[in-house]
Amino acid sequence: MSSTHKTLLVVGSGPGIGRAVTALFVAKRYNNVVLLARRPDSLVSEKAAIEQAIGTQVNIKSYAVDITDLAALEGALDDADAALGKPECIFFNAARVLPSAFFEHPIMEIEYDLRITVSALYAVAQRYVPHLVSLAANPAAKPALLVTSSALPLQPIPQLFALSLAKAAQRNLVQSLNMTYGPEGVHIGVINVAGIVSPDDSERNPANIAAKTWEWFEEGKEFELVI
Repeated sequence: MSSTHKTLLVVGSGPGIGRAVTALFVAKRYNNVVLLARRPDSLVSEKAAIEQAIGTQVNIKSYAVDITDLAALEGALDDADAALGKPECIFFNAARVLPSAFFEHPIMEIEYDLRITVSALYAVAQRYVPHLVSLAANPAAKPALLVTSSALPLQPIPQLFALSLAKAAQRNLVQSLNMTYGPEGVHIGVINVAGIVSPDDSERNPANIAAKTWEWFEEGKEFELVI
């Protein structure tokens, strides 16, 4: 791990991809980590799992916050920035997976999914992308905004139409951010996990997804990683 202080911000901390990517990134580069998740008990588990996986000293700040509450989100990020400094890398892994049947699924639930995947992401980008652009002037820095995605934006599942809709809007936002700030040296892109994640899957298991994500991050060029 580098002796300099670098901060990783994880929005949507949790088991599976979130835990595997966070642990690997910490092992490779970061000694400061900010974890955001909705449930306090989940954060306790994630912090313990990351500490156990790394086996070295790492500064972890965790915040139980509903990221659709933008005031609460800003408050948590204010505290994290003061404690550990602004992030060099942001891993946005927040999503909600629920069945949604046409004309039975409430409109308010569609709007809630959009607040998770689009509004909260936009708030995070609005806050940190100018900072990431400023970091790009330093050759040793690797400023990045990485977003977990799926095949749903291009191959929607009608039984998950609300999530498909939200992920499509999110991809559009990330692609627009990449078109604007990628040329300024910020790696902005999506991790397209195009199938079911399982520890038993040879390709789409959390450890392999994390390893592929690290390689893609290290290269720092392509908008999309497909797994």
